[in-house]
Amino acid sequence: MERDEFLQVIDLHKNFHKNEVLKGITTSFARNEVVSIIGPSGGGKSTFLRCLNLLEKPTSGSIIFDGVDICDRKQNINIHRQKMGMVFQQFNLFKNANVLHNLIDAPIRIKKMPQAEAKEKAVQLLERVGMADRSESYPYQLSGGQQQRIAIVRALMMDPEVMLFDEPTSALDPEMIGEVLDVMKRLADAGMTMIVVTHEMGFAREVSSRTIFLDGGRIEEDKPSHELFDHPESQRLISFLNKVL
Repeated sequence: MERDEFLQVIDLHKNFHKNEVLKGITTSFARNEVVSIIGPSGGGKSTFLRCLNLLEKPTSGSIIFDGVDICDRKQNINIHRQKMGMVFQQFNLFKNANVLHNLIDAPIRIKKMPQAEAKEKAVQLLERVGMADRSESYPYQLSGGQQQRIAIVRALMMDPEVMLFDEPTSALDPEMIGEVLDVMKRLADAGMTMIVVTHEMGFAREVSSRTIFLDGGRIEEDKPSHELFDHPESQRLISFLNKVL
């Protein structure tokens, strides 16, 4: 079956002043694919992810999303960003608003969704992540794991074509990591396209169809997850896995 490569990255470079963080990355992502990006700190993982929706502007290269080069300055990036849900390490919820308001704000304001429809959608998604009873709660009343689940729902409210996760469990206590990973696994099982920067090697190995090892701003290995973990080729990847597994 031919891969539906709806997100392509071609020779992507990113410099911060004289520091070259991404050094010519070329790869692609297919619909309904779950891809994990692993590697040492400082290797460029988060920068790469943030370039995909132009939260970081690439220095050079192309990002083709749904047939459009979103690096072209003539493109309205906000239209394309609506199709890309983003979940960060920090939850970035509105602290002075309850859960329901956090969820319905963007669909009403940006997509002009009727309020009643937005509320109905929010309730359905809260049920999916096991938080139907917390719609009136405020962020300070929730655990870190609960806040991250709300952040995932907030991204899903915009009906994204792809979900980008930037180390979504790194700010959580160990006992809360599982509840967030469970939600992500259910999303993967439902066919959501996901690109996940993660330190959770179990998730990368068991849930991702493919894993990319990024180090020093370059892709060292990019292959099916079980193959990458069971038969690493580069010495850099072998050394990395020996430290984290």
